[in-house]
Amino acid sequence: MKKLENNIYYEEEGESNNELVIFLHSNLLSNWIWKNQRNSFKNYHCIYLDLPNHGNSYFANDFSIENSVELINELIEEKIKLKKTKDPLKSKKVHLIGVALGGQIILYLLAKYPELIDTAIVTGVNIYENPKKESIDDIIDMLNKLKHDILDKKSNRFLIKAILAEYGLGIEHYDDLAESTNNIFFNNKNNITDDIDNKFNNNYNLNEITKKSLEFKIPKIKFSSNEKDYKNLLILYGTKEYPGIQKSAKLIKNTFKNSQIFSVYRSIHLWNIIDYEWFNETAKEFIGSKKLDLNDKAYLKYVQ
Repeated sequence: MKKLENNIYYEEEGESNNELVIFLHSNLLSNWIWKNQRNSFKNYHCIYLDLPNHGNSYFANDFSIENSVELINELIEEKIKLKKTKDPLKSKKVHLIGVALGGQIILYLLAKYPELIDTAIVTGVNIYENPKKESIDDIIDMLNKLKHDILDKKSNRFLIKAILAEYGLGIEHYDDLAESTNNIFFNNKNNITDDIDNKFNNNYNLNEITKKSLEFKIPKIKFSSNEKDYKNLLILYGTKEYPGIQKSAKLIKNTFKNSQIFSVYRSIHLWNIIDYEWFNETAKEFIGSKKLDLNDKAYLKYVQ
């Protein structure tokens, strides 16, 4: 378990292996969501980190996707530098795997630093293109109403169970979720949707992260015949996820040339926890070959 000077917290395994896999979790959670990947990826150098202002990663400033991208890029460069050799075939390959917010950050990394990344896998990414300010304000108003009418009157236990139900997770994940949300959410549940200038005890602002998520745009990239081909990007979504996530997958593909989309049969948002055997098999096969053989994967469907 290590921290960088910038206070990004991460857990590292298999440092001696030649291929690096960095796992990026979804918003409001932390690195525990990858518990069912750890045994399966033992042959890789794995980093399971907490995104800024999540879990054990404490920052004095507000969360932003852009700052997260730079911090993770610094981490990648640090790990690559430790493994650099004169023979490029012996240099450490870098693979990124992310869910939701983690996937958004990966898209920025792939667009800005494509030379660093050998493979990128994103799942459950929800993108809103050019949202109107009025729409964002409506959502914040809805959260305020939810706070005053319901959340203020409910215990932490009730709220944790509600989030478990939203993610389709069983009660066995209660302690993990309670720990990862403690600093972010429940210690200050009365401030969930207060004015944007009111910070949580760890300077985490839910209104701000909500706005940042809604305002996220796919990085604008100009392609030419000589520029990067994104065959190394795999886009996934569960068929039981929200329609906006399915639509977002196609928007991502339209931006990242030659990326690949697959739907996952009857899976929900955190299918890396629930359908982890499918997830692990899919991720490792794509990392190894940049393509998936559907002949032995009835749970995947290629999306045109």
